[in-house]
Amino acid sequence: MSLINSKDNLNDIKSTLLQVLNRAGNDSHSAFRFIILNTISDGYPNSRYVVLRKFKIDTQELFIYTDSRSNKIKELKENPLVSVLAYDKQKKCQIKLKGKISIHYQNKLAKEHWDTLSGGKESYNTVEQPGKKVNSLKDANQMKNEFDDQYFALLALKVSQAEILQLNKGGHIRVLFDFEKDKASYLVP
Repeated sequence: MSLINSKDNLNDIKSTLLQVLNRAGNDSHSAFRFIILNTISDGYPNSRYVVLRKFKIDTQELFIYTDSRSNKIKELKENPLVSVLAYDKQKKCQIKLKGKISIHYQNKLAKEHWDTLSGGKESYNTVEQPGKKVNSLKDANQMKNEFDDQYFALLALKVSQAEILQLNKGGHIRVLFDFEKDKASYLVP
């Protein structure tokens, strides 16, 4: 069962792509919910899985939550240009996104997202910063006494390009969408 097929035109494929990303932001069972965020750290690519929390179709913005003390914040301040990769094993479809991230911390947009977060607030309330070396597992999982948004940060990725690759027995389909130039083109898989 493919996500896109050879009968789909570029507008159909774009619509499907945007709908799939939108669904991933709302559906915890979506295969595209857990995505790989790629940044640069000391000149090397640095990849990690993150959760796609929301996607706005009209502005092609993707939202990710993180701890403001994490290394990715430092990396993004140095270079906000990122790529994101996602894959649906059942549909044999890969989505690659490129764009620029803006960091929202202790502002109205971050507060709005914090207020809608029903579970997982403990992820942003550890005593120590993510990635810090500690003496024990107990120390690593020590939480603050009260959960608040002190360390909560919202990453907003403005997607400039999206590439979709559909693997099919009858022929693969690869398409590039440039949202800044409002252009689309087929690519050789």
